[in-house]
Amino acid sequence: MNTWKCKKLEQSSPLMRLKNHLFCDYDNTVHPNYPKTTNVTMHLMPKLINFQEEGKLSLHSWMSLAWTDSQLTWIPSDYDGITFIHVKSWRIWMPSLYVNDSGEMSNDQYKQPITECLLFNSGSVSCVPAVKFISKCNVDYTYWPYDKHQCSVTFLLWMHPGEEVNLLIAGNGISMSDYTNDTKWDFKFTSAEATKFKCCPNDTFPRLNYNFLLIRHHGKHHLTIILPAIALILFTLIVLCLDLKSVERMTVASVNFICHLLSIYFLFWILPFNHVNPPNILLFYHESLALATFAMILTAMLRKLEDMSTQTPSWILFITTLVLSNKVGRFLILKNDKSKIDRDVETEESSDVTESEISLKELSWKYFATIIDWISFFCVIFTYIIILIILMPVD
Repeated sequence: MNTWKCKKLEQSSPLMRLKNHLFCDYDNTVHPNYPKTTNVTMHLMPKLINFQEEGKLSLHSWMSLAWTDSQLTWIPSDYDGITFIHVKSWRIWMPSLYVNDSGEMSNDQYKQPITECLLFNSGSVSCVPAVKFISKCNVDYTYWPYDKHQCSVTFLLWMHPGEEVNLLIAGNGISMSDYTNDTKWDFKFTSAEATKFKCCPNDTFPRLNYNFLLIRHHGKHHLTIILPAIALILFTLIVLCLDLKSVERMTVASVNFICHLLSIYFLFWILPFNHVNPPNILLFYHESLALATFAMILTAMLRKLEDMSTQTPSWILFITTLVLSNKVGRFLILKNDKSKIDRDVETEESSDVTESEISLKELSWKYFATIIDWISFFCVIFTYIIILIILMPVD
């Protein structure tokens, strides 16, 4: 409790006489309009933010508070025409605002900073302290680096029930004109509302909710995360397009596998923790690594299959004959041997199948391996499409 000592100051300056008049026996612990309700209007003017990966939002802002104190009025003509004065916030009654969802339980979060207020002759009071709020956000890194986070700052007046002090919002409750853009996050105001917090059977406490949306600036991640992911997709598909017997195919398959491992290792150190579920980008690299491993193992197995000299089972001959009986199949399977295509076409036209059947039996293992290779190629493409549909952000 702070009170001003009453003195007789007839010979003093008008300002000293005015302050003596206002603060003589003034009690700053009693809300101004007791027993009526005091309306406090609030307006935020954010300056900058700092967001930590674990979900703490530090909001640096100016906070405008305005109310009317009926005990602090005067007639300007009695004090040399003075219509307003500057007073320290500790000298007058101030609404004791607390951040209800604070992300830091220190005493600094529960103290009003000392500032200068404007007091007008009508009793209107306007204070604009510089404040720092630390709030907890609902973080979700599922779609990292395209993640968005809902954050809120909730103010409560624990010292006064709603019947004594009422919190109001001026306009939309906020002004973003002086905000300094963050290099990492796009900070957007979404809504503000004044409500009542019911904690006790007969008491309600005024509450203000400010809701914000944080959107990550993902520009640099296109170069370090997204483009490498696209390159690895193409790498895996190129492996399945190369000739089975070529040294290049096994080399590219091995390099592709190693690149996947290095990418996952890199992601491990930069990805934020996302509770139980890992971010989708990590799931993508995991599934892509499985496909890269499949492509490498498939290459080794099909190279072995091509060199087999045992008698070809009838079901393999049937599948091979069925595929080679149409032009698309011949184009895909025999694309590297034009003479074989021409020979098969001439065989179809002359109905002389003896030479074609002998050639088919000799190369059936090679053709069968190529058929499996092409089927695997289209299956991998289809799998990548499904993975992207499931894991990509919906918006």
